[in-house]
Amino acid sequence: MQIMNISLDRLRPHPSNSNVMQPPLLAKLAQHLKRADRYPPLIVRPMPEPDSYQILDGHHRAAALKQIGRHEARCVVWHVDDQEALLLLATLNRLQGRDDPFKRASLLAELNHHLPLEQLAEHLPEQLGQLQALLSLRELPPSPRPPQPIEEWPVAVHFFLTPEQRQRLDRRLKELGGPREDALMRLVDAPSAASTPHEP
Repeated sequence: MQIMNISLDRLRPHPSNSNVMQPPLLAKLAQHLKRADRYPPLIVRPMPEPDSYQILDGHHRAAALKQIGRHEARCVVWHVDDQEALLLLATLNRLQGRDDPFKRASLLAELNHHLPLEQLAEHLPEQLGQLQALLSLRELPPSPRPPQPIEEWPVAVHFFLTPEQRQRLDRRLKELGGPREDALMRLVDAPSAASTPHEP
């Protein structure tokens, strides 16, 4: 694979490019290129127009290089027809992996040993709050609770009351106060409940 420097003035964006980067991220990309001058080469193809090339992958890198005043971009030239160009355009920006958040958190923690989070937020795609949230994933999860014996599982209880019994229950729940469900649970959990004579 041959990498060549091509003048940015000779590079044309593909009119069907659908990948759009928001200005704040483009600004961070420009900062990275200005600081490190390291980036994957753009993928371009020759155009019928003399000395011009069409970008298949690297539209944002080209825009960021222009922002920081560069005049050339490192490129790889692929000779493809219109159909293949469209296919590449539709896949190069989409066939990519996703970060495992826990591994991303470990990577950020390593970076954080060298740079403060505020400075990392200036260079990385995440904002400061997102970086802090990712780093919190590194905290040890709580110890798992032992399984509860099946005889201790909650059970649903259904019973029938006469109108008189329903009135007495309603009065008692009203005395206890609060939501009806909470009052019922307090009535069941009350120490005196077991010794209360059964009402017919």
